[in-house]
Amino acid sequence: MKKIILNLSLTVLLGASLSACQTDVSLQPISFQPTTTTSENQLNSQLAGIYNVLEADQLYAQGMWGYLQAGADESFRNGVTGAIILTELYTISNSEANVNTFWKQLYMGIERANVLLDGINKVSMDETKRANIKGQALFLRAYYFYLLVSNFGDVPLKTMLTTDMGTNFNLPRAPAKDVYALVLRDMAKADSLVQPMAQAQTPTVVTKSAVEAMLARVCLTMAGEPLKDVSKYKDALSWSQKVIASNAHSLNTNPLALYPTTSAYARVFINNIQNNTNDRNTTEGIWDAAFLSKSNATGSYASTGYLVTQTLGAIMGVTCPDASAAAPIGFSPGTYRAHPTLYKLFGPGDLRRDWAITPYIYKDATTIKYPILAVNLTGGGGTGVTAIANVSGTGTITSVTIENGGTGYTTAPTVSFSATAGSGAVATATVAGGIVTGVTVATAGTGYPTLYDRPVGKWRREYEVNNPSIRLQNNTSSNFPIIRYADVLLMAAEADLQVSGGATGVSYYNQVRRRAYGLNPLIPAPAVDATTLTMQNIMDERARELCFEGQRRNDLIRWGSMQTTMQSLAANVAANAPASYQTAASVAANNFVTGYPKYLLFPIPANEISLDNALTQNLGW
Repeated sequence: MKKIILNLSLTVLLGASLSACQTDVSLQPISFQPTTTTSENQLNSQLAGIYNVLEADQLYAQGMWGYLQAGADESFRNGVTGAIILTELYTISNSEANVNTFWKQLYMGIERANVLLDGINKVSMDETKRANIKGQALFLRAYYFYLLVSNFGDVPLKTMLTTDMGTNFNLPRAPAKDVYALVLRDMAKADSLVQPMAQAQTPTVVTKSAVEAMLARVCLTMAGEPLKDVSKYKDALSWSQKVIASNAHSLNTNPLALYPTTSAYARVFINNIQNNTNDRNTTEGIWDAAFLSKSNATGSYASTGYLVTQTLGAIMGVTCPDASAAAPIGFSPGTYRAHPTLYKLFGPGDLRRDWAITPYIYKDATTIKYPILAVNLTGGGGTGVTAIANVSGTGTITSVTIENGGTGYTTAPTVSFSATAGSGAVATATVAGGIVTGVTVATAGTGYPTLYDRPVGKWRREYEVNNPSIRLQNNTSSNFPIIRYADVLLMAAEADLQVSGGATGVSYYNQVRRRAYGLNPLIPAPAVDATTLTMQNIMDERARELCFEGQRRNDLIRWGSMQTTMQSLAANVAANAPASYQTAASVAANNFVTGYPKYLLFPIPANEISLDNALTQNLGW
C-alpha cells in the first residue's frame, strides 16, 4: 500500500470543459489540495480529481473495455501470438504492470474521495450543493471499491485518511462480503444526495439514475458467482425498476438528425465519439466516462499539457491504414476483431449486428468505405433483397444466406461479390412469388475474407467532430458508456425472471428486442417479441446489446459459465478459423481453460504484497 500512499497528494491531470453549455466535472482544471483547504471551489476541484481516475489507461481509456476485460468470447486481438504478455490473454504473472496500476489508480480514487468526505462539512456553502458533492464522492468511492472487489476478490477496505493511519500501513484484505456491504451502503446514501438526470442534464456526472442503475449491477454481481447471495436478485429488481419508474430514460427510437441513415441503436455510440455535442445523450445514456483529445484542449486550456488517453475508435475501431493528417477519417489498425460466434448470435434483420461488427473497412484516404465481403443482387425488377456469404476457413464461399427476400422480383437477379480480397466465386439466384428464395453457389472461388476479418465498429472515427488536421492518430475524445438504459432494462428482466418467473421482465426484454429491429420499443411486435423468458434469452440478448462494452466477462463469471464458454470457443476456433487466425482467436480461451479457476480473479499485485505484510495472494497466483 505504500506506493499508493506516495502518489495520493500528487497534482492530478488537467482538463477542460467540453462545451459552453455543459461542463464535465471530470474534465475541469484541478489541483488536488489537502483537507486544510476549505473553499467551495476546492471541493469541486477535489471532486473532479475523483472523477479523473476514470480516464486512466487502465480504466476507461482502454483497460476496462480492452486488455483487462476483453478476454471472453466476443472479441480477440488480431495478430497476437501466445508469447505476448497481456491480461486478456491470461499470460500474465502477479507482477503484471497494468494490473498493478489498475489497483493503484482505484485506491488513489478512493483516497481522493476520503479526503473530500473528510473536509465536506468544514466549508460554508449551500446545503443542496454540499449534498450533491458528497453524494458523488460517496458513489465514486463505492464504485472504485466495486471494481476492486469484483476483479480482485477480498481487498483492503480503506475508508480512513492515510494521514490518520499513523505508522502502520499494513492493511489486511477484508472479506468480499464486507466490501460489498460498504458499496451498497455508500451507494444507497448517495442516491438521496445527488441530482436527478433532469437537473444534471448530462450523463458525465453521477445522478440518481447512475446510482440506482449501478446498484442494480452490483446486486446482480452479488447474486451470482462467487458470492451466490440470491436474495440480491430482489434488490437488483427494485433498483432497476426505480430507474424505469423515474421516466427519466427511454431507448432511442430515432437516429441523430445529422445521420438519418444510421440506426437508433447507433445513436448512443455516435454520441460517445462526439462527446455528446449533437445530443446530450440523457435519454438512453446514464453514466459515461468523459474524455478529451488534443483538438478539444483549446482556448485557455490549450497549454495545459492535458494527457490524452482514450483509444476507443482507434485500437477498437474500424480498420483504416491511412495515418495522414489529411485523411477524412482517423487511423485505426482494427486491432479488435469480433468472434464469429457473436456475429452468428444476431438474427436476420437485427440492426445491431452490422453496427457493432462492421461490414466494411476504410481502404485509404479517398475510398471511405470498402466492403469486407458483400453479396450484390441486381436486376430482376424487384427491390430490398439482402444476403450474406458464408465463407470456409480456407477462403471459399460455401453458401449464401438470404436475410431478406425483397419484393417485386419477376426474374432472378444477377449475383456478384465485392470484397477486400478473393475472386472467382459464381452464384445464381432463384425467385418465387416475387421474392428471392435462394442463391446457389456454382463456383466457390478462393481467398475471400472470413468473419474473422471483421473489426469492431461500435465507435467509428468517421463521426468524430474534430478537424482532421488536428486529429490525433492513435487517440480519440470518445466518451465511454459505463452504464446505459438498455442495460437497466435487461438487468430488470433478469432479476424479475429470478424473483417471479419473468412475467414482468419479458416486457423489459422486448423493449430492447424491438429497438434492435428498428421498431418502437413500446409497441408490441409479435414478429420479434418473446412471450416467455429464459436465462438463455437474457444471456444472448446481453451479448448482442452490450457487446464490447466491458460487461461480457463479468456476466459469464457471475453466471458461472465462463469455463464452459471458453471451452466451446476454443473448439469452435480450432474447427473453423483460417490458419492465420488460429492462434490470435484461441490463445485467450486455451489459456483460460488450462488455468481455470485461477483466472477468475486478477492477482493481488506482487509489489503491494511486498509493501504490505498483511496482504495475501489469490488462488494460483
